[in-house]
Amino acid sequence: MAHTSAQSARSREAPLAAVATATAGDRWFAWTLLGVGLPWLAYTRLYFFLHPRHLTFDGGLFMWYFKKPDPFCGGTRTFAWMWRGDLGRAVAVYPLGPLLFVTTVGLVVYGLYVLVTRRAVQLNLSPAMVRGLLVVGFVALGLNWIAKLVWLGM
Repeated sequence: MAHTSAQSARSREAPLAAVATATAGDRWFAWTLLGVGLPWLAYTRLYFFLHPRHLTFDGGLFMWYFKKPDPFCGGTRTFAWMWRGDLGRAVAVYPLGPLLFVTTVGLVVYGLYVLVTRRAVQLNLSPAMVRGLLVVGFVALGLNWIAKLVWLGM
């Protein structure tokens, strides 16, 4: 079977993702994931204990200034509901929340993996792929925010 030049060029390209020895940057990123992710997960796990004792932060500058929920409003509560296993309430509070919860837990586990094994996933994304992922993320965030505004009637 004859290969075209385009097929040959594609076969020589680096794979989309590969596991390799972690660089200093990978280890720094792993520590950052743990430094942000673990406290956030602990806070949301304890949210229903802390909230009645007025030990949580409610609202933000966006809500204070505009009297409307910000695009991330409800994220803490949706994580708290996910810790309780109540997917329905988690989605009702913040539709993207369950996906963000699973992603956060996955990133914390990945950070531990990098630090323990000293191996990291190296991504080979083209600029077009990065732009596409950013567009999808911002559109999802915008649709999520619109859904919150409609559900809350604000």
